[in-house]
Amino acid sequence: MSNPPQDDDPAVIDRAGLEIKGPDLDGLDVTHDHLLGARVAVTQPADGFRVGTDAVLLNAAVLENRGRLLDLGTGVGGVALCAAYRLDRLQVTAVEIDPHLAALARHNAGQNGLGDRLRVLTADIAHLPPVLADSFDHVVSNPPYHYPAGTRPDHHRREKAHMADGDGLAGWVRAAVWAAKSRGRISFICRADRGAELIHLFAAAGAGEAVVFPLWPRAAVPAGRVIVSVRKRVAGPGAILPGLVLHNADGSFTAAAAAIMKGAALPIDHPARRQRPRHISEPPTKEPL
Repeated sequence: MSNPPQDDDPAVIDRAGLEIKGPDLDGLDVTHDHLLGARVAVTQPADGFRVGTDAVLLNAAVLENRGRLLDLGTGVGGVALCAAYRLDRLQVTAVEIDPHLAALARHNAGQNGLGDRLRVLTADIAHLPPVLADSFDHVVSNPPYHYPAGTRPDHHRREKAHMADGDGLAGWVRAAVWAAKSRGRISFICRADRGAELIHLFAAAGAGEAVVFPLWPRAAVPAGRVIVSVRKRVAGPGAILPGLVLHNADGSFTAAAAAIMKGAALPIDHPARRQRPRHISEPPTKEPL
């Protein structure tokens, strides 16, 4: 079996059904789940696209505990919540076009005690507020990365999360480069078979020195996802890193992947810029919620 890591992995989250009301929610059926070893609570819709391993893995590519982070297409806030929890000096802005998901992201920021460092904007990534231009140290996104010609999911939110409208990945790349500071970092997670396309789009938009971090579902099988990390207005050779094997033969997480799922950081530095060897670090020791 060579299935890629799933967005909704039962090894990462647990569920309890409930209903939530409030502005923009209208009694939406949701579940109450947890990430980072039950340290981050996530309320999300019971149906449609759901937070899982992709969000945790992308959050682990944020290494610096300082500055400003932008999460484009945050959904209910999975990446933003995990990064804000792990890095307590980071200021996070999260953008989501769906008002229901944006409302849940705000709810999640509050229930995790992160409302003072994590703000959520309901906005289209193609029409971001001008004040956000050239202002973020790191921009991350888990964009709609499936091919438009593929089979479309039945649920409208899952479809929107998986398949981009308009000019596809190019629009997400332009928004990220526009928002990043000069020499700032941009990190996307996407299907492995679209990694080369993503690097080309970043180069055309003015971001280079690409680092590719493959995510292998199991040992000795093709990568299912990659994290591509670039820097705005930086030209230079890229690097393909060893990456991370996610699962053992029995389907359990490898020791390295389990550490990431509990809050450790990925060793995703560019080799030419690494100050010291970086290995998968120990996760935070804060108590679970």
